[in-house]
Amino acid sequence: MDKSNTVKLFVGNLALDTTQEELSAIFESYGQVVSCSVLRQFAFVHLQGEGAAERAISELNGREFRGRNLVVEESRGRPLHSTKVFVGNLSGMCTTEDLQELFQTFGKVLECDKVKVPEVGRMVLSGTKNLHLKSSTAEGSTVSLIEYWL
Repeated sequence: MDKSNTVKLFVGNLALDTTQEELSAIFESYGQVVSCSVLRQFAFVHLQGEGAAERAISELNGREFRGRNLVVEESRGRPLHSTKVFVGNLSGMCTTEDLQELFQTFGKVLECDKVKVPEVGRMVLSGTKNLHLKSSTAEGSTVSLIEYWL
């Protein structure tokens, strides 16, 4: 199989019980699904076919799936010696600029996004450097993804 036009896509904001079969079925109409790995509330899909990834991103990013809006983008490798940190229970008044300023004391901030999480949350530790924090509120939790250099 020629994998020269295979693209790894990140798929985020999935329902907790999303299956590999469900996700593969969605992406099959855009190209050949070489592999699909569903983790917690995100997945990686390797999609093959001329222009398949671009079409999938264009048509699926933001589309509602099982009550949630999908995040579909090309997977970017994390720079060496960087760490992603998920911060929860943020005030609605907190801005991405506030977070960047706070985390710059620990290292160079590469990326900072503030997003709404629509379901009740809990703290989950994953791996040795990733910290996922989500807190419960009636209308959803505000969390931030911050990636910085150590």
